Amino acid sequence: MLVNFSYQTQFELCSLIFLVGITLHYYLVRRFPTFSNKLFGVILILSIADLSLDIIGCITIEHINEVPVWANYLVNGLFYLIETTLPMLMCIYIVYHSGMTFVRNPQAKLIIIPSLLMALIHISNPLTGLIFSIRMTDGGLVFVTGPIYYSLYIVLGVHVVIILSLVVILRSKLSHKQMLTVLLFVLIVTVASLIQLKIPSLILSGTATALSLLFWDLTLQSPETMTDEPTGAYNDSALRLYLDSEIRKHHVYAAVVSIDGISNIEQGYGSLAGNALEKQIGYYFSGMVMGKSSYYFRQTDSCFWLIFKNQMELEDVSLKLVDKFKSGWKAEGIKVDLMAKILCIITNTSIQLSSAELISIVNDTLYSENIMNNQRIRLSIDSKLLSKYRRIQLIEESMRRAVKTKEGLYICFQPIVNTADPKRNTAEVLLRYNDKNLGIIQPSEFIPIVERRGLALFIDSYVVEAGCRFLAANPEVDMLHINLSATEFFHNPVQRITAIVNNHGVDPHRICFEITESSAAKNPEILLAFMKSMISRGFSFALDDYGTGYSNALQVMSMPFKFVKIPSVISSKQERSRRFIDGTIRLFMDLGISTVVEGVETKEQLEEVKSLGVNYIQGFYYSVPLEENDYIAYIKGGRTIG
Repeated sequence: MLVNFSYQTQFELCSLIFLVGITLHYYLVRRFPTFSNKLFGVILILSIADLSLDIIGCITIEHINEVPVWANYLVNGLFYLIETTLPMLMCIYIVYHSGMTFVRNPQAKLIIIPSLLMALIHISNPLTGLIFSIRMTDGGLVFVTGPIYYSLYIVLGVHVVIILSLVVILRSKLSHKQMLTVLLFVLIVTVASLIQLKIPSLILSGTATALSLLFWDLTLQSPETMTDEPTGAYNDSALRLYLDSEIRKHHVYAAVVSIDGISNIEQGYGSLAGNALEKQIGYYFSGMVMGKSSYYFRQTDSCFWLIFKNQMELEDVSLKLVDKFKSGWKAEGIKVDLMAKILCIITNTSIQLSSAELISIVNDTLYSENIMNNQRIRLSIDSKLLSKYRRIQLIEESMRRAVKTKEGLYICFQPIVNTADPKRNTAEVLLRYNDKNLGIIQPSEFIPIVERRGLALFIDSYVVEAGCRFLAANPEVDMLHINLSATEFFHNPVQRITAIVNNHGVDPHRICFEITESSAAKNPEILLAFMKSMISRGFSFALDDYGTGYSNALQVMSMPFKFVKIPSVISSKQERSRRFIDGTIRLFMDLGISTVVEGVETKEQLEEVKSLGVNYIQGFYYSVPLEENDYIAYIKGGRTIG
C-alpha cells in the first residue's frame, strides 16, 4: 500500500516528554537489583528510542525525497524492530517478576520465538521489502508497505495472548493490583492498535506505550515497599526477590548478621535511642557495601544480609564486622554493647536451590547451638547439605501430619532391670515413627525437629496418653519412665498431664518422668517448680544422660530427682571410665538417689556394672526396645539379670 498522507505526531511528542520523565524518576529512585528491575530499565530506554524513531520516521516519510533512502530504511527499520521487541520484553518481565526464570523454566523461552522471527524479517527487509520499501514512482520516491506489513499487528496480537496466558498461569504469584495493571496494559495497547489500523495517520503506539509504562511503574515497580525505613536497607521481600533472580546464575557470597540486643535498647532507653541505633547500624552496613557493587538487606528486626560479588570481599567485611561488634556502638550518646552471630555463606550454582530454602537453612544454622555470639562461622551450601535440609523438611511435614492424625506413631518399651528385685517390671517408653512414604524414621532425626518446630507438646501428650493406656491395661507393669521435653515447663503442664493420667485411672506412683540434663541446666527454676508440684501428686523424676551436658552433682542435689541415668562407657580397658562411674554411683548412693546405667550391651559390661552396686540396668544385653505385645511376652518370660 502506498503511504501518501501527513502523520499526526503531536500525541507522540507529548508522550515522549512524559516517558522521559518516567525514566528519569525510575533511575533516580533507589531500586533493589533484580533482573526484572534491570529489564524494566531497558524497556524504558527502548521505549524512548521507539517513540523518538517513530516521530523521526514520520518526518522522514513526509520528506522522503529530501532524505537519503538509506536513512529512511535505517530509521523506520529500527522503529519496527523495536516495536515488535517491546511486547516480547514485557512478556519476559512478567515471567521473571513472578519468580520464574528461563533456567528453571526452559519452556518459557517459547515466548521469544515470534519476535525473533520478526527480527530476522526486519533485518532482511532492505533486500526483501516484506515490511516496507521505498520506490521511485512518477518521478518521486514513495513509501510502500510490504506484503506482510500487517504481520506487525499479528505479532502484537500473539504477544497479547501470551501476556493474558501468563496472567492466568501465574495468577497465584501476582497480586490483584499487578494483574489489573497487566490487563490494563493489554487493553490500552489493543485499543491504540485498533485506532491506528482505522486511522493510519494518527500515531498512537507511543502514547499507549507511555501510558502503560506509567501504570507499570506505579504498580509493579514499588521501591518504597522494598525498603526498611529505619536502616535504609532493602527489606525481606527485596532479599527474596534478589536471591530468586541471582541464586541460579551466580554464586551468592553473603555475611548474615544476627544481632542480639536491638529491641532491648528501645525498652531500656526509649524509642529515640532505639531509632538512633537502627540508623547507625544501617549507616555502618551501607558503608560496608558501598563501592563494592554489593547490597545489604534487613530480613528481620535483628537479622541483616550483606551480599557481595566475590569471596574476597566477604572475608574482608566479615572480619571487620566481628571487630565492630566487639568494640561497641553508641545511641543518643549512650554506649551500647551489642552481640552478633556472623554467618558467612557461599552457595553453588550447580545445585537447585530456592531463596526460601537458603533463608531457612541460614535461620536454622543461626539459631542452633553450634554458633555463639561474636563468632564468625562459614557455611557452604552444597548438594549434601541441601539434601539433608530437604529430608528435614520432609520429616517436619510428615510429623505435622502425624500430630493431627496420629498415623505412624507408636511406642516401644525397653526394660529397666532392678538389680535388687529383678521381678519388678519397669521400662522406659520410647517413641517410634513409621511414615508411609519415608519409612521408619529414627528418633535421632525426628526428635530434634519436633522440639525446634514447636511440636513437642503434642508429642509428649501422645506418649503420656499411650503410656497411661498401657499401664491401665497391664497392672503387672510396676513403673514406666516417660520422657518430657524442655518445652513442657513453659506451658503449665501440671493440670494437662495430671488430667491424662487420671482419665485412665493410673496411679501416679507408677510413672517416672525423665528430664534430659541439658533441659535441667537451661531452665532450673521453672523445672523445679514443675517437679515439686508433680511430686506432690505422686509422680517421680529421673535425670537422663547425666555427664553429657552442663549439670553437676550440686545441681542434681538441688532438684528432687529419684533416679539419675548414666550412659555406660565402661569396658575392661577403660579404667578411667570405670573410676568415674564408680565415684558417681557412690556419690548418688550417699545422696539417696538411685542410679540407672544405660547402654549395657555385653556380659563383661554387665559384670562391671553389677560390681559397682548399681540399682538399675538398661541396655541391649537384656532387650532392644520392644513393641507392646513383645514386651508383655518378655516380662512373662521371667528374664533375670544374668
